[in-house]
Amino acid sequence: MRRLVLSLLLLAAAAAVLPATASARTGSCLLRAGGETCDVWTGTVTFVADGDTIYVDVDGDGTPARRSVRITGVQAMEQTVYASRAAQRRGDCHAVEATARLEQLLKAGRFKVRLLAQDPASRSGSRLRRSVAVKVRGRWRDVGRTLVAEGHALWLPSGREHAWNRDYSILAGRAALAQRNLWDPSYCGTAYGEGAPVQLRVNWDADGNDNLDPNGEWVRVSNPDPVNALALGGWWVRDSALRRYVFPASASVPPGGEVRVLVGDGDDTPTEFHWGLRPSIFENITRDERAMGDGAYLFDPEGDLRASMTYPCREACTDPAAGALQLSATPRGRESVRITNVGAAAIDLEPYRLTSRPYGYSFAAGSVVAPGETMRVRLESEEADEPLVRSWPTYGPILDNGGDSVQLRRYDDVVVACTAWGSGACAG
Repeated sequence: MRRLVLSLLLLAAAAAVLPATASARTGSCLLRAGGETCDVWTGTVTFVADGDTIYVDVDGDGTPARRSVRITGVQAMEQTVYASRAAQRRGDCHAVEATARLEQLLKAGRFKVRLLAQDPASRSGSRLRRSVAVKVRGRWRDVGRTLVAEGHALWLPSGREHAWNRDYSILAGRAALAQRNLWDPSYCGTAYGEGAPVQLRVNWDADGNDNLDPNGEWVRVSNPDPVNALALGGWWVRDSALRRYVFPASASVPPGGEVRVLVGDGDDTPTEFHWGLRPSIFENITRDERAMGDGAYLFDPEGDLRASMTYPCREACTDPAAGALQLSATPRGRESVRITNVGAAAIDLEPYRLTSRPYGYSFAAGSVVAPGETMRVRLESEEADEPLVRSWPTYGPILDNGGDSVQLRRYDDVVVACTAWGSGACAG
C-alpha cells in the first residue's frame, strides 16, 4: 500500500509538470546571443490578473486549461480586486498602473507569448514561474525587462531562475535614479511631507548563518533633519517579496536619529522594532553567475516609496569617500582595525560597515572622522565607545594571522577601502 501511495503521488506530480513542458523547445533566456539556455513554450494569454501574473493557454499541452504564470524577476505592487475591465481593478498605489502597462505590452503582441524557464519545474506557489516575451514588429521583447526599466515593478531576484538577475537589478537602479513611476516619491500623494528627508539601509548579512540569527538582519531608517522628528505611524517596510512590516502609530524618528526594524522576535522599544519573522528574509549577495541580491523599501501610508536600498549596487556606484579613507589592521595579539581620513573633509562612517567575512561591524550615526584623524575599532571588546575608539564584540579572534582582509563597505556592497595581509586579497 505504501508503494502504491508513493506511485500515485509521483504520477500526480508528473501530471502537474507535463502539461507545461510537453511542447517545450530551447532558446536563449535573454532573447539574445549567448548566455543561459532556457526551455521555451508558446501560448495565448487569456487573462491579465495583475502586474506580474497572467493566465496562459499553453500550446501543445493537450488541454484547453489555462495555466497561471508568475512573471520571473519582477514584483509589482499588490492588487486587491482582479477584473478584465480596467475600471474595476483596485489595489496599492502603482498596482493598477502596472497591470495596465502589462496588458498594453501583451496587446501589442496580440496576446501571443513565449514562456521561458531555466528549470521547467519552477513554481511560485501553484503558479508557473516563467519569463514572458511578446513579438512586436518581428522581435521578441521581454515584458519583465520593460516593467522594471519603466519603474512599474521592483526587481525580484531568483536563485533558481537567475538568468535575469543582473540585467534586472541594473535596470531597477536606473529607474530609481530617474524616479520613474513607483520610484517617484510624490506619485501617490503629498500628505506625508514628501520633501522630508529620510534614509534607509539594510544589513542583509548577519554574522555566521543568517537563519540562526534573524535579528542579525535589520533595516535602519534615519532622519537627517536636525530639527524636526519624522512620524512613522502607518509607514511600512518590505523586502522584494511580499513580506511587510507596518510601523505602529507611536513610531517616530527623532531629529538626526534613527530606528531599526530587526527581522526576528523581541521586545519593541522606541528605537527598535521587531518584524517577528523566522528565518532570515534578505537574500545574500552571490558573486557568481546567479548575481543574487535583494532590496529593502520604505513606503508611506499613501503608497509612495520614500527610501530604499537595492543591493548590490550595479549602477552609479562611485562613493566620495573612496580614496579618502585608508584601512590598516592588527591581526596578531589584540586585534584592531584603524580607519584614517587622508582626505580634505570630515567623513561620517555611519553609511559603511567593516567586514571580514563572515563577520561585520556597523557604525552608529555620528561616527565622524575629521581630516588627519584615525578611528580605531577594537575587536573582542565590549568597552564603552569613545569618539575615535569603538568596540566590536567579536567574542574571540576573527582575523587570520596567516592571511586575511578587512573591507570598509557601503551597505549596498560598494568597497570604499580595504587592507589585506599574508595570503589574503582585497579583490571581491
